[in-house]
Amino acid sequence: MTIRGEGRRAAELGPLEAAVMDTLWKATDALAVETVHARVAPKGRPVRNTVQSTLERLVRKGLVRRTKQGRAYHYAARIERRDWFAGAVGALADALRSRPSPDLLAGFVDFAERTDPEALETLRRLVHERLGERGDDARDAAPADAPSGRRKR
Repeated sequence: MTIRGEGRRAAELGPLEAAVMDTLWKATDALAVETVHARVAPKGRPVRNTVQSTLERLVRKGLVRRTKQGRAYHYAARIERRDWFAGAVGALADALRSRPSPDLLAGFVDFAERTDPEALETLRRLVHERLGERGDDARDAAPADAPSGRRKR
């Protein structure tokens, strides 16, 4: 899927944009502004107009689609959470002017480990599954120049 504004700008989300996207990713149907506002701002802050402006900004970034239902617009994510994360990681690699370098991958593993104790096992399973999908017979062997995934602290 081609996303308008694809690349670094599309990958950047402010805190409110991230909260709105999270709400849309969890939804099974397109949501009205009022529903999104109630879910991201249960105490009324930020105000409804700020949430609507954020939704419109996400539409311009190509991350959200807007459809008219009756007299109101409803909003839904145009991209799956997983695809957004893949784009964000790719944008980071582009910003570092590398295609995945051992340091970038080791940094990702370190981040995963700090974020969630079970993340490393999940990451191992996902890599194993992907290599299996590709029919890679050498999926258990690591290249000689690959970092251990563990950095000295």
